Amino acid sequence: MKTICFFNSVENWGGGEKWHFDTSLYMHKKGHQVLVIAHEKSELLNRLKGTGVPTIGLKVGNLSFLNQAKIDKIKNILIEHQVGCIIINLSRDLKLAGLAAKKAGTEKIIYRRGSAIPIKDSVLNRYYFKNVVTHILANSEATKNTVLSNNPTLFPKENITVIYNGIDIDGFLSKEVKPQYRSINKNEVVLVNLGRLEAQKNQQFLILLASELKKRQVPFKLLIGGEGRLKEALQQQAKELNVSENVLFLGFIEEPKNFIVSGDIFLLSSLWEGFGYVIAEAALCKKPVVAFDTSSNPEIVLQEKTGYLTKVNDVESFANKVEKLITNPDLREQMGKAGFEYAQKAFNANTILKKIENYLTAKKPKTNNITALLITYNEIEHIDAVLENIDFADEIIVVDSFSTDGTVERIKAHSGVKFIQREFKNYTDQKAYAMEQASNDWILFLDADERLTPELRKEVIETVNTNDEEISAYYFYRTFMFKKEELRYSGWQSDKNYRLFKKSKVNFTKDRIVHETLVVQGKSDVLKHRLIHYSYKNYEDYKSKMVKYGQMKAIEELPKNYSPNAYHFIVRPSYKFINHYILRLGILDGKKGVIICYLNALGVYSRYKELKRLKKQR
Repeated sequence: MKTICFFNSVENWGGGEKWHFDTSLYMHKKGHQVLVIAHEKSELLNRLKGTGVPTIGLKVGNLSFLNQAKIDKIKNILIEHQVGCIIINLSRDLKLAGLAAKKAGTEKIIYRRGSAIPIKDSVLNRYYFKNVVTHILANSEATKNTVLSNNPTLFPKENITVIYNGIDIDGFLSKEVKPQYRSINKNEVVLVNLGRLEAQKNQQFLILLASELKKRQVPFKLLIGGEGRLKEALQQQAKELNVSENVLFLGFIEEPKNFIVSGDIFLLSSLWEGFGYVIAEAALCKKPVVAFDTSSNPEIVLQEKTGYLTKVNDVESFANKVEKLITNPDLREQMGKAGFEYAQKAFNANTILKKIENYLTAKKPKTNNITALLITYNEIEHIDAVLENIDFADEIIVVDSFSTDGTVERIKAHSGVKFIQREFKNYTDQKAYAMEQASNDWILFLDADERLTPELRKEVIETVNTNDEEISAYYFYRTFMFKKEELRYSGWQSDKNYRLFKKSKVNFTKDRIVHETLVVQGKSDVLKHRLIHYSYKNYEDYKSKMVKYGQMKAIEELPKNYSPNAYHFIVRPSYKFINHYILRLGILDGKKGVIICYLNALGVYSRYKELKRLKKQR
């Protein structure tokens, strides 16, 4: 096992240093060989003391990359510790440690990009990104997009990966809450903003906002937390606009949670953010967010679901959204809850760190390309997770049936995804159309509520690159998830479906419109690892699925020459229940087994009920 090296020359503590600390410690605890090279007087090195993570302190500065002896010293360290992968945060470190890693023959030289500022198309950058860097790790889709915005050929797009910053959600939520400010006016709504008082954070816009809200006679107090070079100028601006009593500057904030919970609405005026960590924290405090529709904000704030996004520096539009939230406490609560649920799902540090581990330890890249396909309709619960799950595919295509729940907006937030909207006729028709759009022969076709485990993902990549030419398609066994628990029996233990196949060797039968059938030219095989199937969210949701599938099956049965009778309404559903509950051991699943077996039987009953209705209409 080769060593994974984290290189960071910053003396002070910031977001990049926290990422290196958390990630190196996690990788060390997971048993990987890790080395952290940092500034000898850095806070990062200080905090790693006593953790067991191997460290080396160096005296480095902005111009160290001009020192050949320093480059050679780092090169020798990398060779001595058998470093196979190095992660670098800063451009100045890339010039130093990146060059040293190149000389040392390090296989993976990863530049971690955390700022959504376009990379300059300079001669020096062209050299480093074409000759030194092998991979780029971005903290948001917005950051990824800025890498190539000035030069589309600067770096191979397929080697840029997005993994969001993670939040220790359990730790954050368990912290004792001590609001930093309490309003003495019950009618006053408290607005909060937290960030360095610098040009990027754009708090001068908030002073203009305060002036506009005051003109509208809206009762509010604006709390601005943070220190910076613009503090005096901002205070003077507030004084000139006569909003000093409405705007409070609370200085450096030791504990963000206590500050955020003091407010009712969180405002972000930043002109850009690599990853808006603070608005994710605001969501965890169940606060709606109003921010600009720029950089990574749309990836964290779901428009009109968890908050509002407006044009940059549009005071009137921003004020309209804030006023709407101020005058509607029920809407504030609704958006706050939605943001809380989304942040828990999308930014959980445990999940994020596992993704980083898989990324850093990934083997040689595959050579055969894969197209991942999805068909969707109102999949807001699943769409982000499934798109992240299949982000290793060379091409991702989503065919959506005009979703209305925010699914479309989330799909568009994932760059590189080919998005098509098309009217839904039936499953076979929609899947056949989606497959026609694929550019690659190997197809990975998932449902939105399915997930590849890391082991299955690895097996898929290995399979398409070591494939027996006689095998054209692969079944995946599925693990049925009843909410968050595995359903072990109830007829689902042997559930399997084609999910990986060659486009040139298959087609969908046109006589099936639900639970479509794949016709395979050639042999089939089964992959070893199971696909996770999050099918059961709650009783009503699963019931509606079974009824819908039953009604669509009725359309398939319509051409057949028979009319439903007591046998179809009593015997067939009863047999379905008995078969799954008794013969397929649903009884061992307890209450879960009763529910699933009953609803599966209900699906059979619904088929014949709908078929009877259709027969009468003919």
